[in-house]
Amino acid sequence: MSDKGNLQENVKEQFRQYLLANGLRQTKERFAILHAIYETEGVFTIEDLQHIMQVYRFHVSTNTLYLTTQLLVQANLLIRHPFSSSAATFERIADDRPRSYQICSHCHHITRIKSKELATSLETYHPRSFAVSHRIVYVYGTCTSCQRQMRKQLKLAQGQS
Repeated sequence: MSDKGNLQENVKEQFRQYLLANGLRQTKERFAILHAIYETEGVFTIEDLQHIMQVYRFHVSTNTLYLTTQLLVQANLLIRHPFSSSAATFERIADDRPRSYQICSHCHHITRIKSKELATSLETYHPRSFAVSHRIVYVYGTCTSCQRQMRKQLKLAQGQS
């Protein structure tokens, strides 16, 4: 079985155990959503997930997507990122690799930071008396596109003075 297949089976079993432990039903919709999420790389919104489910020709309500993502967050299979955009943004977290993002405070564009030095630093950080479940760094600032736009607006404002 491939690594991807093993990952799917592991998260399916972890979710099944979570549902059993909490007296919740094991529905085909919940497991179809889990499968779709673990076929997806990177961050996604509920709207993205709705589209993915439509591609799979598996109709689920938006409410079911919201409720299932909340269960997956509680089961430590999904993280809800605290990005400042209006849409809830999620990412699967079954593996323990560190994640880092840069977020533009103006346009809210999110870019994954691909830095071996940062990843290594996060992997080697082991705090005392604290069990780490996952490692994520968020860097907020202004993207080059917004910087350009701000410079343009400043020049226009200076020209009108």
